[in-house]
Amino acid sequence: MLALIVKQAKSYPDQGLLRLRMGDVRYDCPQEEGNEVVLTHCNCVVSLSGRDGHSPVREFYGAAARTANLDIVNPQAPAGEQDGFIPLQAKQRSYGCGSPVKDAQPQGGETLVDLGSGSGVECFLAAQEVGSAGRVIGIDMTDDMLALAESSSKEVAAELGFDAVEFRKGFLEDIPVEDESVDVVISNCVINLSPDKRKTYLEILRVLKPGGRMVVADIVTDVPVNAAVGQSARWRGECLGGAMQQDDLVQMLEDSGFVGLQLHKRYPYRQVLGNRFFSLTYEARKPLEKKEREEQIPVVYRGPHRALQMENGILLERGHVASVPITESKSLGDSVFVFDPEGNITNVEQEPCSCGVSPEEVIATKERKRAVPIRRHNQDCMVCGEELVYSNDASERACHFCGKVERSNSVCRRDHFICDGCHQEEAIEVVRHICLQSREKDMLALLATIRSHPAVPMHGPEHHAMVPGVILTACRNSGGPVEDEDILAGIDRGSKVPGGACGFWGSCGAAIGAGIAAAMILDATPLTPYPRQRAQSFTAAILTAIAEIVGGRCCQRETWLALTRTAALSKEYFGISLQAEDVLHCNQYDTNRECIRKQCPLWENRMQEADSTLIPMTMAR
Repeated sequence: MLALIVKQAKSYPDQGLLRLRMGDVRYDCPQEEGNEVVLTHCNCVVSLSGRDGHSPVREFYGAAARTANLDIVNPQAPAGEQDGFIPLQAKQRSYGCGSPVKDAQPQGGETLVDLGSGSGVECFLAAQEVGSAGRVIGIDMTDDMLALAESSSKEVAAELGFDAVEFRKGFLEDIPVEDESVDVVISNCVINLSPDKRKTYLEILRVLKPGGRMVVADIVTDVPVNAAVGQSARWRGECLGGAMQQDDLVQMLEDSGFVGLQLHKRYPYRQVLGNRFFSLTYEARKPLEKKEREEQIPVVYRGPHRALQMENGILLERGHVASVPITESKSLGDSVFVFDPEGNITNVEQEPCSCGVSPEEVIATKERKRAVPIRRHNQDCMVCGEELVYSNDASERACHFCGKVERSNSVCRRDHFICDGCHQEEAIEVVRHICLQSREKDMLALLATIRSHPAVPMHGPEHHAMVPGVILTACRNSGGPVEDEDILAGIDRGSKVPGGACGFWGSCGAAIGAGIAAAMILDATPLTPYPRQRAQSFTAAILTAIAEIVGGRCCQRETWLALTRTAALSKEYFGISLQAEDVLHCNQYDTNRECIRKQCPLWENRMQEADSTLIPMTMAR
């Protein structure tokens, strides 16, 4: 016994002698299906070793290698051009719950290990990514699977033009790979089969290089698996009996020494005998080597979350100063403030204090020979208040405020040009601040609050960011799947839609802004067919409502139309009803040169019933 303890201590010097925690389940006593009495085997004391629990699984997958088992075929197998170079027999015997290769993002020249490589499909997909300079090692304990993978390997190498894949026989609990020699470990629905999962994770930690990553697709549950499934040889073979409860999985990864846990995907998988199973793809990393005497630097996590955990395990609490290695501070980007010895922030550009003008700004202003305006005009030209003139003939102009030269289609009658960045800079900050702080659920009430701020002009590109900000905020406040960072991202995307898009682009910025919000709520990307189509359909419906109005641009009218139409469509598209019930009273009809008056849906009945002599002649249409 003493020799065994010493041997295990040498194998895992950082993990002590603990192999099993109280409550960890082993599978040394498999229960055959059909028996009336169900046995459980739960290690309620610390255990250092156990009997072989691989035989039933080896026999199950040996048969599945010889004859395709449609009950466990991989439902997430890639298709089309992604796997066209892989032999059909390998794909037909690819068993799993979701390929982890895409989430692992193998890079050229990396060494990758696939645990439980089976017919080799994941290895072949990974080989395509690591290239001829990389290396892929498939590990499996089943002779029939290894033979199947080897028979396909030559054909794959011929298709790719290089041979980067090799297969080795071995167990998950004793990986036949050198210490700290692997960049990434993947596994598709196999770790659940291990009779000693804790040892498997320790082995993965051993073979990974410092900072290396593990990306695994596997089956999990939200509650413990009942004994009828957990001790059945059949259900173990079909990757259900050995499924871990997700909370226990996270705890085991932390116990084993992994850091930076990230959940990539989670799908419903199967329901058996009252148990619900899910396919989970997760990633964790081996900590970087500790560097002695590395220079530390003070940082403060800015929020919005309560804390941020770094990959090396350091927890940065919001608003508190912490010291981190200078090399690792760079990976945090602008999520933290980084300070120099004098307390100045070195990594985030900040605006001068609003109570005064910094000396640097005074000097820069004098060099440009332009005066920074104390108060900007709320409509028309921000500099002088003169009417804006639009033309389809763009010409190069310098922004009156920042001096940036760009081609523009608009200028005021006194030849002042303001770039979109300067036009919306102050208003965008107002939109961000109000949206993050507000708990308002009614989109029109939130719109009115934002537009009542003196920094928000009557018209301008800031409205393109305002619309997604309002929709996403209302969605968050109504219990929808929106976080603060989503709101900020939506506002940022909207701020990039240029002024005048309604005329020059043929698509109103308010409609585009609504589409931005829809894309974020639906989690659409250019490569997600259904969410992408739904987001575009939603945007088209908003634009149709706006396009029914004949008249010059009115940002108030068009944001109102975008939000009221969003409320009408929200249940259908988002599965949640958003509100737009507040009454918007128009108070700008006498100052908006393009007001269409009675043709506008915001024109109130009292004005329609008023005597026409009360209407200023200069505003009559």
